[in-house]
Amino acid sequence: MRMNALRKELQELMKIPQTERQPVLRRSIPEAWLYATDLPVVCNRDNMNLFLESIRKAGWEYAEEKGWILMRKPADKPPEDWYDGPFGTEAGCCLSLLERHERQAAGEPETVQRLLIKAAEEGGKKYEAACAAIHRNWAERLRRGEPLPKIDQAYFTARKE
Repeated sequence: MRMNALRKELQELMKIPQTERQPVLRRSIPEAWLYATDLPVVCNRDNMNLFLESIRKAGWEYAEEKGWILMRKPADKPPEDWYDGPFGTEAGCCLSLLERHERQAAGEPETVQRLLIKAAEEGGKKYEAACAAIHRNWAERLRRGEPLPKIDQAYFTARKE
């Protein structure tokens, strides 16, 4: 698993003294969130509030759900160390669609950002599968005359702009 800059940032913020054990940090299952931690079950409420305040100040949104804290943060550009695998055919298709429809791009890119960041942590096959799902979604959107999300092309290519 890759340790991207967003994950590293959260792990640093989770270094709270006086916990029963080190809290876990996982990819969030719900797609609306990027990461989840079980911090509420390993520390007291005062330490929890300190953590929540520190992530809020660092630009993270969060929600508490069933003993977990779900977290997300927009990533206009891919986070440092986010992916080192190949950018395959499906990533190339997404890049091509973005290049051809860049002027019409609008809307919220965060869902796509979260999907790609989570998939990149799982490796090249998961990343390419995520790109395939995005490609299908974007093709459908274009058929309906809807714009693509405004997302940085660096999510689909290793080349530097």
